[in-house]
This record gives sequence, structure tokens and C-alpha cells, in this order.
Amino acid sequence: MDRSLLRQDQSAPLKVGLLCACLLLTFGVFRGVFAGSALLFDYATLKQNGFYFWAVLVLCVLWAYIKRTEILAAARSGTYAKWLTLGLVLVGVSVGLLYYVAAFSDSIPLALFTIGFVVVAQFSLFFGPASKIPLMLLGLFGIAVGFPMLLESTAAAWLPRATAVLSVSTLQLFGLPVTLNGVTVTLNSLLGYDIVTKVDPRCAGSDSLAIFLAIFGLMLIDRRPQNKVLIGLLVFGVIGTYLQNFARLLLLFAAGYYYGGDALWAVHDYASYILFPVWFLGFSVIYLRYTQKPGNSAIERKTSNESTLKL
Repeated sequence: MDRSLLRQDQSAPLKVGLLCACLLLTFGVFRGVFAGSALLFDYATLKQNGFYFWAVLVLCVLWAYIKRTEILAAARSGTYAKWLTLGLVLVGVSVGLLYYVAAFSDSIPLALFTIGFVVVAQFSLFFGPASKIPLMLLGLFGIAVGFPMLLESTAAAWLPRATAVLSVSTLQLFGLPVTLNGVTVTLNSLLGYDIVTKVDPRCAGSDSLAIFLAIFGLMLIDRRPQNKVLIGLLVFGVIGTYLQNFARLLLLFAAGYYYGGDALWAVHDYASYILFPVWFLGFSVIYLRYTQKPGNSAIERKTSNESTLKL
């Protein structure tokens, strides 16, 4: 099915060849963007940046594969003037971003997003309407990469502070010897020493919120609820995602109180990889109850007519 669609478009092999040549030329000129590629799979680097954006990237690629038939079918329609114009604009923006990343930035998440941006932009130049789904997926990956940065700049004051106050108040309610100064938490461990930590935007849940919003967007591509339900599910999901991260903070401080600093940082590094999937699995069950997979309207009309005739 998929291959036959490509065979019907006689210009497809030429377009694919030109696309590959353009990508090789672009990345050859801006090869500085790959200067830190050796660190992409370095465990310490992955731990510092978080594994969440890799998870979103894998999901976006998986969604593109699932939607491959729709993408290939759209590629048959050719490239219209408006898509050509959009493609040229996207290519220009992507080259500018590529230059910035290669020359001035050492952010691995931003570098990965830029590489994806270049590929999708040039794909849209040659295949026009077929880039609709890849552009949506790129936007969702951009949310996963950019949302924590945006939250750190716009909510650096109130979000960590509010989270720290809520966490410390809850811990004190349960009798743990913990104090707060700004966003600095001091915990008197049972092992006989103080553990001093700071609650920053990432600790407050910016990464969890970013991956939730990105995956929520992926779910909307496949199964979309009614608008009045959509807002409720989004608000419920954001609140639930924040609360699961709040539970992580309580667990890590409790671990630090009973077992010391090493236990605290172990929970800090790995608890979210257990809590978030469990939470999102529950959210997905609720989400699917209020949505249905889009069907074939022609088949639905035919079935409806047949039922009416039988009556």
C-alpha cells in the first residue's frame, strides 16, 4: 500500500534524492551542530538534561510511522504555491536556528529540535501537504524542549516557591524536622546531619508538565474528544501531573530524612520514571473513555441508511 502510493508519483524518487542531497549539504555546512554529538548518549549528560525529551522524540517518530499512509497519500497531491512559500519560510528559519545552535548554543535538547526542524522544513519544501503531520509532531517536540525553558524564565519566582512552601508545610504536618528559606529546604536527617537542597523549576515539575503536554497533543492527533470535554481533560491532566511531581518531592524528602542524602538523590533521579508512567496510564484510561477513534464517515452514513431501510 505505502510503496504503491510512492510509485504512482513518478517525481517522488527525484524529490527524495533532492531532499537527501539538500540535507547532506545543509548539515555539512553546519556540521558544528554535531560537535557535541558524542555526548548525546553519555549517561551523565542524559541524566543532567533528563530522559524525558528522548521519550517524546521516540513517540513522535512512532506517531509519524503510524501515520505513514496518510503522509504518503498527501505526498501524491503535489506541492502548491502556498506550501512552497511556507516551505521556503521554514527552510530560512531552520537555517537561521541551525546557525545559532552551531555557533552559540550547547543545549542538546535544542540541537535535537533544530535537526528535526531542518529535516521537516526541507521535507515540506518538496512534499508540501504531506508535511502537515510532521509539522504537528515537530511542534509537540518543540513544546517538550521549550516549555521547561519558558517556565524557568516566566515562572522562576512563584512556581518553585509555591511548590517548596506546599512541600515543607506538608512534611511539617507529618512531623518531619524541615525548614524553608526562600526555595532552600533544610532537612535534619535521622543519620545526624542536615541536608540542604533547593527547589528549582525542574524540581517543581516543569519537565513532567512538558512531557504531559507533548503526549497529550499526540493523543489529540489520533483521538480527539469534544471541545467541552477537552478543556476539562487538559486541566485535570495538568493538575494531576503537578500532583504526581509533588508526591515525588514528598517521597524524596522522606527518603532523605530516614536514609540520608544518597537516598534522597536516588529518589530525586529515578522516582519520576515510575510515578509519571503510572499516573499517565490512569489518565489515558480516563481519556479514552471520553474519546473515540475517527471513523470513515462514508461507511457510517451507509450503515445508518441501511439501518433506516430495515426499519
